[in-house]
Amino acid sequence: MAIAKPKRQGPGMDMTAMCDVAFLLLTFFILTTQFKGQESVPIDTPSSISEKKLMEKDMFLISLDKDGNPYFGMTNPADKVAALATMASENGISFTPAQIKTFSQTPDFGVPLNQLGGFLNLDKEQKEKVKLPGVPNDSTGSELVAWVKAAVKANGKGRLAIKGDVATLYPQVKKIMDAMQKEKINKFQLITDAENKPK
Repeated sequence: MAIAKPKRQGPGMDMTAMCDVAFLLLTFFILTTQFKGQESVPIDTPSSISEKKLMEKDMFLISLDKDGNPYFGMTNPADKVAALATMASENGISFTPAQIKTFSQTPDFGVPLNQLGGFLNLDKEQKEKVKLPGVPNDSTGSELVAWVKAAVKANGKGRLAIKGDVATLYPQVKKIMDAMQKEKINKFQLITDAENKPK
């Protein structure tokens, strides 16, 4: 009588634990990701050979559009709220809780402080249609410098960067730098695109 051979089975692995870990990681990354808000104005930065990467956290950003109008933004929402409170108290202006919340979610702005409340009351579609004049930066008093000071007061570890459009004229950028240097703000980065960036 022939002996019955047991059916051969290949080695198996239970993938349940691996699937659980994968979904937990996916959930973690979805919940902790912070999406970058859309800037008020598109800026095409000039290219350079520098390969130093810009920090994503604790940044104060001055953006110049092609006409040289300055915009100001901060990456940390808590810094935005603290800087807004400083500017409001120094200038005798008040903002509603809804305006403060909207400001904390706004990547940058380009309006004078006395018009900021009205700008924050606009909905997203209206903000996209409005032509922003820029944050005032003139010889009589630079509101832009006041915002930078308020941001530094809110976060002493923050870094200042200037991002200009490729079509921005040099005197406009120099005007910003001169205003900063008058107030002894001499440390800032210039943002450019890598010359050999992938297309």
